[in-house]
Amino acid sequence: MAIPAKQNLSITRGDTETIVVTMKNSAGVVINITGRTYRAHIRTTKDAATTSGTFVCTVTNPTGGVVTFVMSAGSTAALVVGTQYWDFEENDAGTVATILSGTVNVLADVSR
Repeated sequence: MAIPAKQNLSITRGDTETIVVTMKNSAGVVINITGRTYRAHIRTTKDAATTSGTFVCTVTNPTGGVVTFVMSAGSTAALVVGTQYWDFEENDAGTVATILSGTVNVLADVSR
């Protein structure tokens, strides 16, 4: 079992958040991710029953290993200011692995 890489995020409430990840193996070589799916969620606590935010994950360059995930401004506007938790998972033909995880620092916005 692999341990997910730690990646903490900061999101300003009400802003569109876009993250681009290039999947590579331990030698730093890009992985072909054709056919794989991804998901990323934010929760107020690690064990919260419901998500407080969901990223839309899209494989934007399968042979180049690129996944882009986006949370709309409307979705980030609903986040509670403070520390929350997130992770990013891959599903490869039924084998699920958490790739990244960490905290999300949700910052208050002024312009609304």
